[in-house]
Formats: sequence, structure tokens, C-alpha cells
Amino acid sequence: MKSKIEERLENVDGELKGRIALITGGTSGIGFATAELFLREGAKVALIGRNSDHLISADRQLKVNNEENILPIQCDVRNETDILKAFEIIIKRFGKLDIVVNNAGVVYSAPIEETSLDIWNNTNDINNTGYFLISREGYKIFKKQGNGGVFVFVSSDNAVKPSKQSVAYNVSKAAEVHLSRSIAHEGGQYGIRSNCVLPGAVFGISSVWTNEYRRARAKVHGFDPNMLEEEYKKANSLGVIIYPEEVADIILFLVSKRSAKMTGNVLVVDGGNTGSYVR
Repeated sequence: MKSKIEERLENVDGELKGRIALITGGTSGIGFATAELFLREGAKVALIGRNSDHLISADRQLKVNNEENILPIQCDVRNETDILKAFEIIIKRFGKLDIVVNNAGVVYSAPIEETSLDIWNNTNDINNTGYFLISREGYKIFKKQGNGGVFVFVSSDNAVKPSKQSVAYNVSKAAEVHLSRSIAHEGGQYGIRSNCVLPGAVFGISSVWTNEYRRARAKVHGFDPNMLEEEYKKANSLGVIIYPEEVADIILFLVSKRSAKMTGNVLVVDGGNTGSYVR
């Protein structure tokens, strides 16, 4: 008879075999790294992106050895009609859905007195309304299927440690955490789990760190924009830079059987910043 440990560790390689995942914001950064990892672990992935050029490029890269397992869908997460159509396409192609990774997001840097209503609304439309709409439709499918399902919300350590001149982003990320907890609270009876990952500043290949945004954040902290990565290292106790692939590893854990009894949690991946210790 196998021990509980043996059962958990069995088939760790390819642990997502046969599972269907939806990833929003999947064309770069954390979303793309997660798609790569999920495909490697045997999942089939619906890749959601708003920019058609970025979606085509990501699809081309991911389809190497995965032609039948990747489904690119152009979709604006602020648009309810787009989202309904995306879920229809996924179910028609794959027949089911097991995993939803809410990752699409936007960030602005502006002092609160210079945060326009447009900045506020656009940030919350994508980071909150988009997460809600994707979650609502995913929840419906999970409940109908009757086999449970898993949500992972890619939030930010800003959800618990507000950063200066990022009020709209800070608030939107805090709201994502509570949306995830609400789903965990309501969905547990159906075997639906929901957890959050709270990354710190993630570097590597990402659409977030435009030259404009790098300069803005460097100005806020008094850094040299060309030394941003090195300066951010100094803000965490391990003195490390966070990369998309490392966040993807945590997301894999949260959708795997290894975390089967975890829901409503937040896992912070920021190298140890005392301001974002969950308490």
C-alpha cells in the first residue's frame, strides 16, 4: 500500500496531463512563463491576449512541439462579450476547463493628486472587472462540470504593501485578493479552490517595464533607471531579483494536486520584503 507521501509525489512529471487551463495576459512575463510550464507538464492551454501581434508571436513560440495543445484567443478582459465568446471557444475546442489563471493586468505610476479618473477606471477595469468577469464565467463552468476547479490570481505584494505613487494599482491588487478569497469561501462546497500569488517587482521579459515606467519608478525611489534591477534587490532580505519563471513555479504548485487542500491563501514571492509579510 502506498504512503500518502508516495501518492503525492507519484507522477510529479507531467502532473497537469489531461487538464485544460486558461491563462489571461499570456503573451509575456508571468503569463507566458506559466503557459510554457503548463504545456511542459502536459496541460492544454487557452492563451488569452488583447494585442493581436503579441498573441501571434506568443502562439508561434509556444506551438513548437505543442501544435494541438495551445489555443490563442484574442480577448479584451474588460469586454463581457469577448469573454463569453472566449469561454465558448475553449469548451468547443477542449470540451472542458480545469484551471483559470487570472494574470492580465496594467500598472500606472502617478501621485494620487495626478491620478486621473481615466487612470483609475482603466486600472480597475482590467485588474478588477476583468478578473471578476473571467472568474464568474470560469466558476459557472466548474460548478456545472461538477469536478471542482482551480483559480490562481496573480496579484502583487502591493496588495498588502502599498507602493508610493501607485494608488490605483495598489487598490486594484488588494481587491483581487479579496475576490479570490470570496470565491474560495463560496466555491469550497463545489470543490472549487482559489489562491493568490503576490509577486514583488518581476523583471525578465515583461511588457510592464517600458522605458517610461522604468523612469517613473526610478524617480519615485531616487534610483538610476539603468540600475533598477540592482536597486530593487536591495529592498528584499534575500537580495534577489524575481523572474517570471519563478512565479510560474508557484502557480504550478497552486493548480497541482500538491496543494489540493489549500484555498483562500496568498503566497508572496518577493525575496522577503518586511512590508509585505502577510499578517
